Amino acid sequence: MIVRAERPARSFGFSFLAALLTATTSQAMNHNFVHRTPLDTAKVRAVGLERIPFAEGLFRAKTAGTFESTDLEPPSPFDDLVGSFSADVPPGAEAELSVKVRVEKGWSRWRSLGVQRGDGFSSPPKSEDDIAVVDVDQLKLKAKAKATAVRYRVRLRAGRRPARLRSVTIALSDGSAPANPPRFRAGPWVRDLAPAPRSQLDAQEKHRHDICSPASLAMILEFWGVKKETEDVALAVRDRTSRLFGNWPANAAYAASWGLDARVARLESLADLEREIGEGRPVVASVAFGEGELPAAPIKRTAGHLLVVGGFAENGDIIAYDPAGKGRDQVRRIYPRADFHKAWRVNKRGLAYLIGPNLPRRFSIGVPVADLWSRPVKRAIFKLDDEVHRSQLLYGEAVTALEAKGDWVRVLAEEQESFLPSGSWQGYPGWVKSSDLTAAEPAATDAVVRVRQALLQRGADILTLSVGTRLSRVGESAGTTFVRLLDGSLAETPTDALYAPPDQPTAASRAEIIRTAELFLGTSYYWGGRSGVQSDPKIGVDCSGLVSLAYRIHGRDVPRDSHEQKLHSRAVRRRELESGDLVFLTDGESSDLITHVMIFTGGDGLIESRKSSGRVLRTTFLERFGKPLASIESGDVVSDVSFPKPRRRRVFFGSYF
Repeated sequence: MIVRAERPARSFGFSFLAALLTATTSQAMNHNFVHRTPLDTAKVRAVGLERIPFAEGLFRAKTAGTFESTDLEPPSPFDDLVGSFSADVPPGAEAELSVKVRVEKGWSRWRSLGVQRGDGFSSPPKSEDDIAVVDVDQLKLKAKAKATAVRYRVRLRAGRRPARLRSVTIALSDGSAPANPPRFRAGPWVRDLAPAPRSQLDAQEKHRHDICSPASLAMILEFWGVKKETEDVALAVRDRTSRLFGNWPANAAYAASWGLDARVARLESLADLEREIGEGRPVVASVAFGEGELPAAPIKRTAGHLLVVGGFAENGDIIAYDPAGKGRDQVRRIYPRADFHKAWRVNKRGLAYLIGPNLPRRFSIGVPVADLWSRPVKRAIFKLDDEVHRSQLLYGEAVTALEAKGDWVRVLAEEQESFLPSGSWQGYPGWVKSSDLTAAEPAATDAVVRVRQALLQRGADILTLSVGTRLSRVGESAGTTFVRLLDGSLAETPTDALYAPPDQPTAASRAEIIRTAELFLGTSYYWGGRSGVQSDPKIGVDCSGLVSLAYRIHGRDVPRDSHEQKLHSRAVRRRELESGDLVFLTDGESSDLITHVMIFTGGDGLIESRKSSGRVLRTTFLERFGKPLASIESGDVVSDVSFPKPRRRRVFFGSYF
């Protein structure tokens, strides 16, 4: 939804942020700042710490040091904060997380959220001032106060060995929640991950009623190959200050000590749980309910209880592994979707432990354009025809990181599909630099950059984004649109630089595809090129990259390479061909391999990025094949006269409409 807002000053102050964020937030807000890449922490102020390769983490302390984040601004004000971190803390070492928040009258003082030592986790003593109270594992703002920004600080001290920090998460909530869960739709989350059930009631009498959190955590650890007795986990996670077993960051820190990626998060809805289950990761969730509010629960009521979400039934109900079950055979339960939503998202603000291997994990591209390579490379000289260069990814594009080697990451580009010999589809594979990735959670997008290069102003900084980049709008005023960036900050850009694609393609979509392709006319052919932002404005794209960017304008992701673009398209005959449809060419007349694609512009016209000519250009069927479209049918053998020696190739027509 777009709302009207007054044009902000270049430096966004509290009053403007509060007004804009409140006005643009029509639904509840949970937000997590997750920092685990070099880009996420590029602007922190670090003293006494050593940056380490992405494959190892973020920072290492050989003696002692600290780092402090920049101001982190969530999509809307918040009144609750939970911080957690993943660190390697050997005997004698320690790691401490502290935060401060910005309210209307300014910044609060620094407040510790806990210290991890080699022998366990200690929460700070309860503390309170006129802004907030810190109690065990939460910072809660007082009365109806709201904060619009947070800053965190991490202190590391080495012990017998260096201390190492792998990630930091700040989970925020505003206290409101939708009354009903999102409508269920089937997907890969309709499954049961079937973690080995554990009952907390199997423990000693003195512990059994208090260890739902470590019992749930033990199920997750065993799922990931770390089998520990439930009571051993309970004693390890027990808060050394409060003596509680359910300190959320303490539980996450213990899971992280086993080399897992672990954090406390505030999830927005059941859709987030579905995504985790779909990617094969069971989740620990916190619930609260009164008598009769969660049918089939083994306990009548609770002000706070943790259990494992192991899957979703075919009707969208939750498959839970509830440690309160009397014996392991009574742990697995089915909870109605709406009832669980209330107990978890409404009553406990969607709190969850997200635990799993460090990789594979989803990340986003956090720079204007990232190069995708077939292997880690060092290039001192730029080449337009470097065949190790596979593609380019735009700001905000999703990738799945599979493997890390030093500062390189092997990924699947999820918005650029490729076809496997097995007959299935996956993201486009390659290697990117870890400095191009962010762990930030992208917001739902509703606009796309429609000019070759859009200039976005963020405070004193200018960010240049490529055509095809998807963004989330939060406001508009006098020809300027405000957008939410991945790091949570606001930026502004001319409204006419953005396009809101329709839910379903229209005739206007075809015209927009042609207009987008025309932006690159005259630029050079660039093997693997797929961006309007290049090191030299004369550099363009390759043939399938041109198609990929043009189609992103109307909200469609097509496969990366021309062969796969044909496989995914709908075959059409000449009489069905319309502007914006695609024309494919095989490598040779006896080959089925598609090696080139062009965009049909109507009449006899085409736009293409032609390697043999070295540029993006307009052409016609007559110029390219020596005869007009009226004399050609899909599947025909044609003579490609664009080469010094004409080549015999087959031509096919395809459509995504």
